[in-house]
Amino acid sequence: MPFMYELKIAAEEPSYTFVQQLVPAGTLVGTGQAVCTVTDGAMDFHVPAPRQGLLVEWFVEHGAVVENGDSLARIVCEGAEIAVPAVVPMRLG
Repeated sequence: MPFMYELKIAAEEPSYTFVQQLVPAGTLVGTGQAVCTVTDGAMDFHVPAPRQGLLVEWFVEHGAVVENGDSLARIVCEGAEIAVPAVVPMRLG
């Protein structure tokens, strides 16, 4: 049975500014696949999908400030519902 989760940045992370969606809504994303880019003002980071699924909706747009705990996107997964962890953005380069 499918379930939905919201992609969030881990609580211990600082605030970021949303830069770019790397995949549009309606795209199947794989576990660990970079789905968007954020910046802390000094460096850019990719945000990975913690679990495979269909990205169905974006909640943020370019330039939005993302605080920890804010939802970035909604992803639908197959299988039994499980807790999906918040993500830690990965530095580019």
